[in-house]
Amino acid sequence: MTAILIAAGTLAGLTLIAGLALNWAHARLPTNDDGLIDAIDALLPQTQCGQCGHPGCRPYAEALATGAPMDLCPPGGEATFAALKALLGRDDGAAPADPLPVTARIREPECIGCALCLAPCPVDAIIGAPGFMHTVMADQCTGCELCLPACPVDCIDLAAMPAPAAQSNPPAGADAPCIGCNRCEPECPQTLAPQHLLRLIRGDQLDAATATGLDRCIECRLCDRACPSGIPLAHLFRAAKDERHARDDRQARAAAAKARFDARKARLAADEVDAHNRREQRLATGSGRQW
Repeated sequence: MTAILIAAGTLAGLTLIAGLALNWAHARLPTNDDGLIDAIDALLPQTQCGQCGHPGCRPYAEALATGAPMDLCPPGGEATFAALKALLGRDDGAAPADPLPVTARIREPECIGCALCLAPCPVDAIIGAPGFMHTVMADQCTGCELCLPACPVDCIDLAAMPAPAAQSNPPAGADAPCIGCNRCEPECPQTLAPQHLLRLIRGDQLDAATATGLDRCIECRLCDRACPSGIPLAHLFRAAKDERHARDDRQARAAAAKARFDARKARLAADEVDAHNRREQRLATGSGRQW
């Protein structure tokens, strides 16, 4: 009987050790989901606002990889929902309405310098110190609204960001089909293939159009004159360039916000370690005193 108990205890101990080893390996080694999580995180707006119920965009990306609903990101709006739907191959919930881009602004004469708004800002976009007036760096603010409830005197407002220049209505013929006659190509002084660029643009392949030479188009409209279908090629190329530039600007702002969020997390972690070390040093110094 004793031998059986010893054997059972040994087996249980080995099972426990194996389980701990597997948990350690899972925590230390990259998983096959890492690439998916990175791809999801790249689609999120990086406002780090927590409206999805997670402490930041990366944790929400991790939750999405395991089946969390895709409709929890109001700052992402319809565009992010559509991108997540295409990436994950599933459709749940309803797309949030596209938000109005906003930035926080402090009514500086009313600011009492309490510094309570500094800590909630996930991207350190507020400049100030206790006893001094604060201000918001508008180009760094993500409009997450986390600073609003922290202000005891309600001197922070959300202001609409300047809207991009309005696009003029597309001229007649913008939707006309290309018949592939290739008459436009010999007319192009930049040796582009306008009919090929048009196919890429209409297929929402802006990166491929850029690689094909979209930015080299000087919008001389010689291709327009050669087109028997009356397609306003130069106008469509200009609109595509504007759309690509706007998309690149959104991506750059998101990347900058994510970098600031990560830098803030690293700073807070370093501050916590430093505070811990100072506490340990004080305790060690105090224990050595002679009373």
